[in-house]
Amino acid sequence: MDIYQLRYFLAVVETSNFSRAAERAFVSQPTLSTGIKKLETELGAPLFNRDARKISLTEAGRRFLPHARTIIYECNAAKTDITRKNPVQRLQLGLLRSAPSSRIAALLNDFGKAHPDIQISIKDGTPAQLQRWLDEGRIDLAISLPPEDISNTQFTRLYTWKYMLAVPSSHSFANRNAIPLKELDGLDFLHRSHCEGETEVTRSFSSAGVNPHIVFRTDQDEKALAYVGAGLGLCMMPDILTGPGVTLVPVEGINIDRVIGLIWLRESEKDLIHSFHMFATSHDWHPDKSAAKNLDWAR
Repeated sequence: MDIYQLRYFLAVVETSNFSRAAERAFVSQPTLSTGIKKLETELGAPLFNRDARKISLTEAGRRFLPHARTIIYECNAAKTDITRKNPVQRLQLGLLRSAPSSRIAALLNDFGKAHPDIQISIKDGTPAQLQRWLDEGRIDLAISLPPEDISNTQFTRLYTWKYMLAVPSSHSFANRNAIPLKELDGLDFLHRSHCEGETEVTRSFSSAGVNPHIVFRTDQDEKALAYVGAGLGLCMMPDILTGPGVTLVPVEGINIDRVIGLIWLRESEKDLIHSFHMFATSHDWHPDKSAAKNLDWAR
């Protein structure tokens, strides 16, 4: 199997046409067709359904596609790494699944501009998964909850979030200083299934005899915020999450918070970790305080 055959294969996938694929690969159509045929012979299966009107992938082609893309990506990365003036350094970052994506994206964007020779690879997971990956050396550091065992780990606080009630900005609750928990009984709610504090929220609701009507369950914060803003339901969520048309209001009877920070192994005090630590600790984790009400008490 040759690299040029994989490039021909991907060109056909991207264009759905052998003629246009040949133009993209800068070869004649017969040359491209021969290369594809050799690849199929080596793999022992046809990769394309050659219909008169449309070219589509076979089942074997669909399975082969991610492998081809990975191989080409790694080849290009290797070439760039060797030819560039300064060698690329790679930072393996573990990320708490419920961490605010917009804040993380802003942090990584700023860090990338300041450190163009550092590539970041991200793995998201639960606190337990992140700790295991740290112990196994699969990640260099993680943005997560404080570790239970601090004997071999370092932890630096980045921000603290507190559970608030997300309501549409046009909702009558949006102008209130706080909402008694009892007033939430029977109201339409969105449930964030992936957040570490949801179990405590559910327990607090149950203890108070409050039974919300769950209209939707999601593990995507952007979707939850969009649906709240559209008036589909209310949602309990960390105050660090904000969205257009959404106001955050405290709930009397709910006092749940979490500290989020950087975790790394004590023996892994290398320059990459130090550089990222400096950026993360100086990052503005609450840039839009106007989107939430009365949040000074939550810091």
